Amino acid sequence: MKHLYLIKLFLITLMFAAFSNAFAADKYCQSGSHAKTYDIHIFGNTYKDANSKRQMAQGLTDLFSNIAIGDRVKVYNHNATGYNLSMDQCVPGCPESTFMENLLSTSCSSEVAKRDRKTFNTRFAQATMGEINRDNSSYDIFKSIQDLNDVYKGSRTNNVVAVAISMIPDGINPTDPNAFNKFYATNVPNLKLALDFPPVCTVGTSPSSEVMKFWREVFALQNVKFDFKPCNKD
Repeated sequence: MKHLYLIKLFLITLMFAAFSNAFAADKYCQSGSHAKTYDIHIFGNTYKDANSKRQMAQGLTDLFSNIAIGDRVKVYNHNATGYNLSMDQCVPGCPESTFMENLLSTSCSSEVAKRDRKTFNTRFAQATMGEINRDNSSYDIFKSIQDLNDVYKGSRTNNVVAVAISMIPDGINPTDPNAFNKFYATNVPNLKLALDFPPVCTVGTSPSSEVMKFWREVFALQNVKFDFKPCNKD
């Protein structure tokens, strides 16, 4: 009986913790036209070498710095078998107010918000960098692009869609034009991509001119609209 009681107590504790986390996540959400929702898609398996991983980390840092208090952040982790929503939370913080408003307000505690923001920052780092390619596993860059499409399946959204993806085909030197030519000749002529996703901005995509040239040719052949506009760039 004692064991049964402890099990029940443990389950109740878990339920209370889940409720508390959900409340903490939702109470900071802002409404109205100024509020944004960020769909951040992470293709961590496309980052193998140290340089590309640094580019990814810097791109995510730049993106994160422009996300405001009250904005909703949804992080999708993609891998070889599909994707999962690993984070869906609003950025903690109290809205700007005067000194007297802070004294009278009971809706937002700055100290609690600071604590929740630290937890949020840690969760964001884990969600975005936790599945980066560490074991040199192979990947299919075309499948990654298709998987991004399959999240939306032609539906429109007003969310900011940010995609962290290297855009480098597996095993290709991003500065070697001959490698791209061979890869193109082998893989692209019979390629079938069905893409219709919302406008996206990119995070940590290889800046190599050979990478850009390759994908412009691929997307032109497939009649796909996809630019390489980095997030936070006009």
